[in-house]
Amino acid sequence: DAVAITAANFVHAEIAVAAAGAGLHVFCEKAMARTVPECWDMVRACQTNGVKLMIGHKRRLRPPWARMIELTDDALLGDVLAINVAEYCDNRPYDFFDKWWSNPNLSGGFFHMHGVHVIDWFRAMCGDAERVTALYGPQHDERYGFPDIIHATFQFRSGTLASLSGGLSYPIHKFRESQGPWGECRHGGFKLVPHMDHIDLYWQRLDEEEPHCERFDDLGFDHAFGLETSDFVRWVQENRTPCLTWVEGLRCVELMEAAYRSAETGGQPMELPLYPELESGDSGDSR
Repeated sequence: DAVAITAANFVHAEIAVAAAGAGLHVFCEKAMARTVPECWDMVRACQTNGVKLMIGHKRRLRPPWARMIELTDDALLGDVLAINVAEYCDNRPYDFFDKWWSNPNLSGGFFHMHGVHVIDWFRAMCGDAERVTALYGPQHDERYGFPDIIHATFQFRSGTLASLSGGLSYPIHKFRESQGPWGECRHGGFKLVPHMDHIDLYWQRLDEEEPHCERFDDLGFDHAFGLETSDFVRWVQENRTPCLTWVEGLRCVELMEAAYRSAETGGQPMELPLYPELESGDSGDSR
C-alpha cells in the first residue's frame, strides 16, 4: 500500500514520483528533496495519482521541542518574538567528506545536512515565512563541497525573526549538543540546553523571579518516530488528519534554498514563495 523513502536526498523525487505512479502512498524522510521544483514534482505526482505524501520531520514532535511550542500559549510565555540557534558542532567523527552529503548537487547543501530539523521547527513555532537573508563565512574545511559556515535570518509573516548560524568544525560541541534555541516571547523567554544524554529546558515569565527547569532524560526519538509513522498509517487507512503532510517538507526546503540563494548573492533578501510560478493556487499554508 505504501513505500518509505529513506535513501539519499538526490533520489527522493525520483522514487516518490515512481511510487505515486504505481498507486503507492509515500512516506519520505527529510529533507524532502534538494530543491523546491523537485518537491513540487513529488506533490503533483501524488495528487495526480490520489495518494498520500508525508515528510518525516520528527524534531517538532520530540517532547522537549514540542514543549517549547506549547510554551507559546498566551497563558505561559505567549507569542515568540525572536529565536536564535547556533548549531556549531564537530562533524569530523561522522566522516561526511567522501560521501554524497558533502556534494551540494547530491545533498542539497549545508542546511540539508545540518539545519533541516531546526528550520522545520522554526515554522512550527512561527508559522509561514516571508523573507530570508543569509551570508556564507570563510571556508574552514576544504573537503566540503559547499561553504561550511553560514548565518541565516528568517523573517515570518507574524514579524517574528529567527536566526540560524552554523559551522562544522567546532570541537567543543558534538552534533547532539548543538542546536539549542534561545527565544524571547511576549511574556518571557526560554532556553534549551541539549546534552549527550539528556536535555534541559529553562523558561521564565517576566513576572516571575526564578526560571523553571524541565529535564528530559528521554530525548524523544522513539516517541517522534512512533507518532509520525502511526499518523501516516491512520491517514492512509482512515483518512484521519495527520501531524505532518508534504507541506512541512516543501516549505522547509524552500527556506533552505532561499538561504543558499541569498548567501550566493552576498546577502540579498529572498522573498517567498521562492517559485511563485509553481504554486498554482496551492500555497501549502494549510493541510
